[in-house]
Formats: sequence, C-alpha cells, structure tokens
Amino acid sequence: MSGEDTRARTMPPAVVLAVLVLLTVATLLLLAAAVTAVAPGSSMLGSTASPNLVGVYGPLLVVLGVVVSVGAWLVRRRRRRTRAVTTVVAAVATVSTLVLAGAVGAVVTATLGAGGSIDPLRAVALSGPPEVSAPDAHPVYATGPEGQQLHLAITRPRAAAGPAPVFVWVHGGGWTTGSELDRAADMRRLADAGWLAVSVEYTLTRPGRPTWDVAGPQVACALARVAEHAGEYGADPSRIVLGGDSAGGQLAVTVGQRAAAGTQPSACASPVPVPRPRAIATIYPAVDLADTYVHGRGAQRFAVAYTGATPEQRPERYRAVTGTDSLRAGGPPVLAVAPSRDRLVPPGGTSRYVETARGSGVAAERVAIPFADHAFDTGPDGSLGHQAAFSVLAHWAGGQVGLG
Repeated sequence: MSGEDTRARTMPPAVVLAVLVLLTVATLLLLAAAVTAVAPGSSMLGSTASPNLVGVYGPLLVVLGVVVSVGAWLVRRRRRRTRAVTTVVAAVATVSTLVLAGAVGAVVTATLGAGGSIDPLRAVALSGPPEVSAPDAHPVYATGPEGQQLHLAITRPRAAAGPAPVFVWVHGGGWTTGSELDRAADMRRLADAGWLAVSVEYTLTRPGRPTWDVAGPQVACALARVAEHAGEYGADPSRIVLGGDSAGGQLAVTVGQRAAAGTQPSACASPVPVPRPRAIATIYPAVDLADTYVHGRGAQRFAVAYTGATPEQRPERYRAVTGTDSLRAGGPPVLAVAPSRDRLVPPGGTSRYVETARGSGVAAERVAIPFADHAFDTGPDGSLGHQAAFSVLAHWAGGQVGLG
C-alpha cells in the first residue's frame, strides 16, 4: 500500500469534505476580490466593499490567499481522488492571490516612490489609531454669519527642539458635513512628528444657504489667528502648511493661493493679515468643481449646495471656488494626493489644476494612488490606504518646512 493511500485512510472523509468546502469558499472570496480589484464596476463584493477594497483589505486578502493556495496544493498532493477539484481550487486561489498582490504592490510602490512609508504589519492587522483625547485647546476664532461660534482644534507637539512648524487642516465632507474633530488621530500623529496641528471649523452649507463665499474667508481668518497666536503654543508662524481633504482641499488650495496673492478676504472681525502659507498639502481636493459636477458620481448635490446653483446658472461662482485666477509665479507649492479611480472627484480635474499651476510658475505635484477611490484613506487607521495618504502628505509637508 502506498504512503499516499495510507495517509488518505487516516483522514476521515468528513474532514476531507470540510477542508475542501473551506478552501473552495475562501477561493471564491479571493476570486471575487481579485475581479473587484481589477474591475471595480463589477461590485462582486457589494458596493460598500468595492471602491477601496485594495486600500483597506488588500494586504489581509493576500495573506489569506497565500494560506489558501498553499493549503489547496498540499491537499491536492495528498488526495488522489479529489485531485481534479483541488487542482482547480489551487489554481484559482493562486492566480487570484497574485492579482491581489500585484494591486497591493502597486499601491506600495506609488507610496514609497512619493516618499511615504508602509508598515506591513499594521496594514494586515488594521490596527486602530493612537489613543486620542480631546484637543489640547479648542478656542473660538470667529463667529459665523448666524452667530455660531467657530473653533480651532489645537494639538501641541509633545516635544520640540525649537519653534514647531504649523499644519493647519481643513476638513472635508462635501461642505455639508464634517467637523474640526474628525481627524483627531491624524492631528495627534502630526503633533507627535513635531507639528503644531490645528484643525479648522467652518460654516457648513444647508438648504438655501450656500457657503461658497463664506467658508473661504473663515478659513482665512483661522489661518490669520493661528499665525497671530502661534508663539503662545511654541510654534513658528513663518512655517505654516495649509492642508485639507476633498472639500477642505478645495478651500486650502483657494485660500492658500489667494493669501499669497494678497487677494483673500478674511472673516475676522478685527483686521488681521492673512499669512502666506509655506505650502499647500491636500488629499483628493475638489479643485475643479465644474468638472466634478459634470463627471463626478453623486457630486452634483454637493456642488449645488455649496454654490447655490449649477455651473450653467452661475459659472462665475464655480470659477471663484477653483482659484486658478489667483495662481502667481512663485506661489506656495501644492501637493495633491489623488486616487486614480476617484468617482466623486474625478482625477482629471486635479490633473488639469496641477498643469495650470505649473504653467503659472507654481510648483505643483500630483501623486496618484492606484486601485483607490475617493476617501481611500478613511478606513481603519492602519489600513494601506490610510498609511499611503498620510505618510506621503507628512513627508512632503515636512520637506517644505525643514522638518525631519
């Protein structure tokens, strides 16, 4: 009797069946994930999981794929009677794993190429954020048009050899939602890296109250107040980076370039100069709102809420929130970390803005993150997408102010 037959007799049929079922189910999951990664419109795993599958679950799926592939090939060797089935399972699992590994590798390569970093253990474990409490300070910097108080969420660096650079963050949310407290963990991480991190609250839109001409001056006032009081927090007001994501990215780009050009109005009650930021660092900024309105999936309601009209009705408002008219040679350099599959804010608008900025004499850079959709960085704190976005952003911004 051969060794294979002996091993076969020691493995009860029920166990063999259970193993095959588990391997087959896992292989089908891997196949669905691989197809979704290369053809996101297929939505084989549902619309919720599909857009940023690689950025959230990609590394974990690759580990699962290796385990399933190895297991299927081992079972194939040990069980002659099920060899045809296990051959198919093993082959499909292996190919699916290679596809997923290629997608993950593309994200890692893009991140490392832009100066970012990836911790593979965190990417697989999807570790949570650092322990975060309330901001170190939460002062009011201005009053909104209806009397509401607007706050700054300030997170101090725990240790600094000298005056710290300042990272002023403008939150996203389609100008309709979001808060200065949304990215508390990211602000803490920036502070731990040596920044004075400040997140800005601004007036949100609501039906009948567009804020296209309100939010920008409020961010400008916040920028001015931060510079005015930076010394009280041990920071250097001459080294300010202004940043934001999505809607906040639009505000950061527009306010930052207009501040540099001297054309940005401020909502501050008392006149305070709006400082020129050293640089502008953004993630998927909505810098071409007319293009976003036309091509963005589900973007129309945000654009109309913010501007109070369609591009055809009020084209001048859409031009105003793009801010290309304020681009000047030598203006603050701009970084846009943009997902290559952004359906809400299509990447074409960001690319054109970067080209226009360069043509105007502004150093602008777009870092494309492959296999990623809008909000690819808002999954679990340790996810591949989150690490990619913020490591690139922090590296670039640090280089602009001489940090680390």
